[in-house]
Amino acid sequence: MELEDLILSIDIVEFISQFIELTEKNGEWWGLSCFKEEKTPSFSVRESPPVFFDYSSGIGGNVFTFVKHYYDCSSREAVEILKQYAGVNGAIAPRREKMAATIACKRFAKPKQTRKESASVILPEDYMSRYEKREEKLAVWVNEGIARASLDKYQVYYDSFSDRLVYPIRNIAGQIVNIGGRTLDPMWKEKKQRKYTYFYPWGTMDTIYGLAENIKSILELKEIILFEGCKSVLLADTWGIHNTGAILTSHLNPNQMKILARLGCRVVFALDKDIRIREDINIKKLKQYVNVEYFWDKQDLLDEKDAPVDKGLEIFQSLYEHRMQFR
Repeated sequence: MELEDLILSIDIVEFISQFIELTEKNGEWWGLSCFKEEKTPSFSVRESPPVFFDYSSGIGGNVFTFVKHYYDCSSREAVEILKQYAGVNGAIAPRREKMAATIACKRFAKPKQTRKESASVILPEDYMSRYEKREEKLAVWVNEGIARASLDKYQVYYDSFSDRLVYPIRNIAGQIVNIGGRTLDPMWKEKKQRKYTYFYPWGTMDTIYGLAENIKSILELKEIILFEGCKSVLLADTWGIHNTGAILTSHLNPNQMKILARLGCRVVFALDKDIRIREDINIKKLKQYVNVEYFWDKQDLLDEKDAPVDKGLEIFQSLYEHRMQFR
């Protein structure tokens, strides 16, 4: 494989979003510079062509350039980082000069009509075996109240390359479709990294975290409690609450709405306090098919950014008992 092919195989937006919180504006992605301190976003990423430019520092280029500057590393080291991310083995050759005739043919060839497909993949069932069960690393979540048995159930491991706790995300058939990661770097904010990230592009997110693991309890109770993030699912599991899942973001997408409609169970949304559940268009659609309820913190038991599990089991149970019907 040539270096150019490796670079083009990586979604530059997905890659850089591991380190910078990006927001899309008119087809361009913007975030705060990771190279200079700033308050107004001036770091731009484009998908076509796949390049970035940091207006605050003047640094720009492709994903290879970004890695070299971000890690302050050599070209050889940058190649290894990209290979690890892309799951590529073997040698990477520098770009070879192509024949003039080939270049001319490509330049004047009729543009192909392409349709963007889902970038989601199915990973092998033994994929997590590449990671480690290092107790001193897993202790970060154990110390936050998650039982060791729950970490084992959801296959939480440690990735030394990225210094993250990692866990598989499965589709409704139980197949691994992505790997989630939670950084253990205490300086992640200062480095403008994401606390939580995904190791592979999503394409279309058409799954609910924990559904495959908890489907038996969900069907028995005829109810699923939905959180935003995976950690809430693990905490609930620690408390003996197994009919849960996570939508992995702050809003329900159309594919998840269809999954829940087909499931046919009561759906209880236990999203973070600052989320306006009643304004979610797909939740409004979902209530046409199933009974929909939601947590409403009328007594101000939670802080503004809290998840319903953040204050412990007693408060979670109180929120559950006082849940509201979505009408």
